[in-house]
Amino acid sequence: MKRINLLPQEERVKASRERGLIWAILILVAVVVVLGLVYVKLNSDANAKQDELAAIQAETAVVQAKIAELAPYAALQAQRTSMTETAKGIYQSSVPFSTLLQELSLVIPENVRLQTLTATVPTTMLPGTALAEAAPGASTSTDVTFTGQTEKHRDVAEFMTRLGLIPQLMNITLTSSTDSSTASSTTTTTTFKQFTVTAQLRPYTTQPPTTTLQTEVAP
Repeated sequence: MKRINLLPQEERVKASRERGLIWAILILVAVVVVLGLVYVKLNSDANAKQDELAAIQAETAVVQAKIAELAPYAALQAQRTSMTETAKGIYQSSVPFSTLLQELSLVIPENVRLQTLTATVPTTMLPGTALAEAAPGASTSTDVTFTGQTEKHRDVAEFMTRLGLIPQLMNITLTSSTDSSTASSTTTTTTFKQFTVTAQLRPYTTQPPTTTLQTEVAP
C-alpha cells in the first residue's frame, strides 16, 4: 500500500529543518568531543615533557655540584701534569756527565792515560736560553778538556776518533801533542806524548725549561 504523508506542507518543512538541526548539533558535539580528546592528549604529553625536563634539570644540578666539588682536584691534576712535563723537559735537557764518563771509559784506548778532565756547561745550554743561541755552530767555547799521556801520536789520533763515537760530544779538536820525557833513578829516560784535546757539548734540540719557586699564600 502506498504511504501518504498527511502532514501539511509547512509541518513537513519544519520537521525537515528540525532533523537538519539535530544532525548539525550531533556533528558539533562530535567535533567538540574530538577536540577535547586532542586537548587532553596534548596536555598529558606536555605534562610528561615538563616532568622529564624537571628530572634533567635536577640531574644537571647534581652534576654541576659534583664538578664544583672536584674543581680543586682538577687544578691539582693540571698542576701535576705541568710539573711532570717540566721535570721531563729538565731531564731530557740535562747534561748527562755520568753517562758521558761511562761512555768515555768504553772508548778510551788501552795505551792512553788521562791525567785531567774538566767540563763546564756553556751558557747556551742553561735554562732560559733562547733556542737560536743554542743552534749547532753558534758556540765556539771549550766545554770539555782532556789532558793525558800516551806512547805514540797515533794513539792520540785514535783517542780523538773514539771520542767522536760519544753522541754528547762534537767539534773534537787537538790543542797540543808534544814529546816529553822523564828520567828515573837508573839514568834511563822514558819518552811519552803529552796531549790536550778539547770538545764541545752537543746543544739541545729543544729549549731547556725554566722553573720558578712558587710560595703558597695562606688564606
